[in-house]
Amino acid sequence: MESSVEQRVNPLQSNLRAGCGRPGCGCGLPISERFVLWALRQWQQDRALPAEGSVLHQGFKTAGVLEVLPDFAIAMDAFLFGMRRAMEIHRPDCACVSGDEATLVALCGLAQGDFDGPLLASLDIMMAPTASRVAAVRLKAFSVALASAGLRLAPPAGDAGGRLN
Repeated sequence: MESSVEQRVNPLQSNLRAGCGRPGCGCGLPISERFVLWALRQWQQDRALPAEGSVLHQGFKTAGVLEVLPDFAIAMDAFLFGMRRAMEIHRPDCACVSGDEATLVALCGLAQGDFDGPLLASLDIMMAPTASRVAAVRLKAFSVALASAGLRLAPPAGDAGGRLN
């Protein structure tokens, strides 16, 4: 049976976020942002450089960014130990996105888009200065590798900033 025009996917609409419509739900995020969200939640569960065969290790390997797993883990450690307050990171199976999770995803977008000034300014507000420098360098390496693997986080030129915050 042939599908009607209304049932076909419009290629221009395929980039639009689809989701359940619940405020704060992560199901409508682009796959690149969902990967970052998944990674930071999974790291929160493990809190260590993941061993070969761990869920986080397998996810990074599948995404083709295994070489930056140490950069990601070091950045997350910098957040854990350098934040001025505890971060709210949900369990991996939670549908809601916390403000801290959204901020971390947006920071990765800044790092990927070469917005080093706003990235460092944001990190300096959130963290102790020495930790913010470590986080910036490691987030940059992680985010650039995601772009190389096809996971774009940075807003296109001309967009008015991140969608999450």
